[in-house]
Amino acid sequence: MSKIGENGDKTILVVDDDKDMNDLICAILSEAGYKTISVASGEKGLESAHQDRPDLVLLDIQLPRMDGIEVCRAISSNEDTKAIPVIMVTIKKELSVKLSSYIAGARRFISKPFGVEELVDEVRKTLRQTGIPQHINNELFDPRD
Repeated sequence: MSKIGENGDKTILVVDDDKDMNDLICAILSEAGYKTISVASGEKGLESAHQDRPDLVLLDIQLPRMDGIEVCRAISSNEDTKAIPVIMVTIKKELSVKLSSYIAGARRFISKPFGVEELVDEVRKTLRQTGIPQHINNELFDPRD
């Protein structure tokens, strides 16, 4: 795991309506040295993505009213937020859910339950890919990485 402060210039927006899960993810990321913003709804997540411009969004799929796939699609299609990478985090494991996530613009997909190292590693990989120009990044992106 990273040392505290090593990733301190990166802010992660965590969108999950389960308070315990939201708190857990934020604690893991804070321990890894990231700044976190925590919200509990898709609407608030979209609002925060526009206002706070995080470096990455961790987004639960199962959210009330506006689900994570809708939020991801809105982030990915908006000129102001489309460069923000999104990682979907969910208990759903169906291939159709994963495909819908990638079609909506997600860069990665993490299944719950997940390990601490898995979460931090996926965040780190996604942030590393973010610096690559999009036309090259699309050629290099492999969701199995």
